[in-house]
Amino acid sequence: MRSIDDRRRGNLPRRSGRLIGREGELRLIDEALAVAAVVTLVGPGGIGKTRLATAAAQVVEGDFDGGAWLVELAAISGAGDVPRAVADILGVHEGPGRDLTDAVVATLRERRALLVLDNCEHVVDGAAALVRAVVDGCPLAKVLVTTRERLGLEHERLLAVGPLDPSGAAVELFHARARALDPTFDTHADRAVVEEICRRLDGVPLAIELAAARTRTVPPADLLARLDDSLRLLTGGQRSGVEHHRTLRAAIQWSSDLLTGDERSVFQRLCTFVGPFDLLAAETVAADDGVDALDVDECLARLVDQSMVFVEHGAFGRRFQLLESMRQFGAERLVAGGDDGAVADRHARWCVGQVNRIHDLLAGPAEIEGVARLSELWPNLRAAVDWACVRGDGHLARALVEPVAAEVLVRSQTEIADWAERILAIAAPDDQDLIVFALSLAARRYWRMLDLDGFEQLVQRYGAPEHPMIHHARALVEQDSEALVRWCPHVAAELRRAGDDHLAQLSDIGVPRSLLGLGRFAEADEHMVVLGARYRAQGPPSLLSWILTMLGYSAAAQGDRQRADRLFDESAAIEVPHRTHSRNKPDEAMSLFRRGEQGRALRVLSSDVDDLLEYDNVFDMGGTAIAFMSIMAKLERYWEAARIQGFLEATGSIRAPILRAVINEAVERIATGAPDRVEEQRDLGRSLDGRQALSFMRGTLDDLLADAH
Repeated sequence: MRSIDDRRRGNLPRRSGRLIGREGELRLIDEALAVAAVVTLVGPGGIGKTRLATAAAQVVEGDFDGGAWLVELAAISGAGDVPRAVADILGVHEGPGRDLTDAVVATLRERRALLVLDNCEHVVDGAAALVRAVVDGCPLAKVLVTTRERLGLEHERLLAVGPLDPSGAAVELFHARARALDPTFDTHADRAVVEEICRRLDGVPLAIELAAARTRTVPPADLLARLDDSLRLLTGGQRSGVEHHRTLRAAIQWSSDLLTGDERSVFQRLCTFVGPFDLLAAETVAADDGVDALDVDECLARLVDQSMVFVEHGAFGRRFQLLESMRQFGAERLVAGGDDGAVADRHARWCVGQVNRIHDLLAGPAEIEGVARLSELWPNLRAAVDWACVRGDGHLARALVEPVAAEVLVRSQTEIADWAERILAIAAPDDQDLIVFALSLAARRYWRMLDLDGFEQLVQRYGAPEHPMIHHARALVEQDSEALVRWCPHVAAELRRAGDDHLAQLSDIGVPRSLLGLGRFAEADEHMVVLGARYRAQGPPSLLSWILTMLGYSAAAQGDRQRADRLFDESAAIEVPHRTHSRNKPDEAMSLFRRGEQGRALRVLSSDVDDLLEYDNVFDMGGTAIAFMSIMAKLERYWEAARIQGFLEATGSIRAPILRAVINEAVERIATGAPDRVEEQRDLGRSLDGRQALSFMRGTLDDLLADAH
């Protein structure tokens, strides 16, 4: 798992050797990024735009302290999905009065960051709209785009990516690929033949690699003869410079034609995967009555040897993947053969098995592994949900979504709520069970957006307004603590009857959380002690961390500050997955400060503020603001503390009795400052929005750390 510092630098893959024949293009991209906000690499499929853009970003990423971020758009299906894809990579979410594009712009507004949008041609309008918003709203950010056609933006700098020199770099690439497969390949013999092969292939890198992969079994001279006949047939003899894409298609077709029947079937079926997959997944999806699992294993090995499939090694072992040009070709052939429906169904059923296994990890002590595995599965899960919804199978879509539904609440994976609304759109009017499930899940987004009217419209459109699950969902969106205390037990019982203990646990937690908000501390403690014992024994860590933090707030509200501090310390020591809603960082900062480690406390709090700013996460900033206010008050920085007090009062973040009790000591300390100055700072704080408050905290913490240094 990447560290926080690694995430701030971006998500580019590690460098993997020299990019052959592209030194000039790398220099041009570097120069273009220095003067243009948007640089677009235009060229046909297989010409090497993705590798070139990635290599160029790796060269310049040190110039971008806000990170270099690669967003792969090949797996999304529509222009409207572009903001979601970018937001997911940046780790940001929509919020009240703010859509995903707004969230992306907000998080990049003050950062010198590089955004790399790869494979935009099928969503060019959506990509153009997103890039335009970033350029208009983020003066320090740069965007590098790969596409087969320009975005059409006013200040777009176009760089055409052409073929490799057939007598130079193309030959070098051919030799490198051939020797990677066969170290005995003689790069001096048959050079003229290899050069002619590269010329026939128009210098298109992917086509050259496919041809070179054949040299293990076919000598270059024989390869040239076979290739020449195939290209003449497949391209109609056209050899003009604008036919590079046709040449690539012909080269892929030629490579496909050289496969055995089983190899071709397996290749086409594997093109259903839109993300990484392992051997067992390949066997599950590609095997049928005519091709068994052992056949799939053997075919997959040969496909790797022939560069039709690539191998990667990640956190969970060996994974296979296809280049998008290859995947699109194979998927088209699968549809043409009429086998796509059966294969897509096997792929979706495989995804169901994966999400059920991931559910068990998310619900237990191995939660961190579960989150990482879900992240790896996500492109394939998205494709499976899309297929289920397109065919109108709401129950298959539910089977794909339900095991990971808790991620909406625990880590704001709001795309799951998008899927819930798609399920509603295909649910039969009399299928109340499916409708209630989808409405309850969709409510999580409306809760985050504070949009009760929007949720009520959804309920009226699809029905079931009096179902206990919908009463609970309405109370959640409305933040009605009394109603949540009443309905959470009903929902937990219903979920357990349906076999979903993990989602039921979130409803269990809703009871003490709501009781705390109502100031009913003793009742809340009774629930939390039971839940805490359960989570200590069986996990997951995130829920144990939540319970300990809530117990700490309850103890503080009841005047037991020592017990509160012990609970906060214990919560802060628990490792939770990335993007989990957690107050561990501010709790850790407070713990360090109490132990006299002021410098470390300020650094931890500063890191937390940086994370919130980076992900534009004003939704979860309350605990951080309270910790800042408390530490500033103890440092006798009353004006800074008063400004954040004003912000918290204006946003209603400390309206609950429990939070007022937690900040009481800080409020009393602030009151010892000059009254007029304190009130002036509170007034300034009341005018801040969340991002402005975070920026103020970051500036203050930076100054304090600089003074200490």
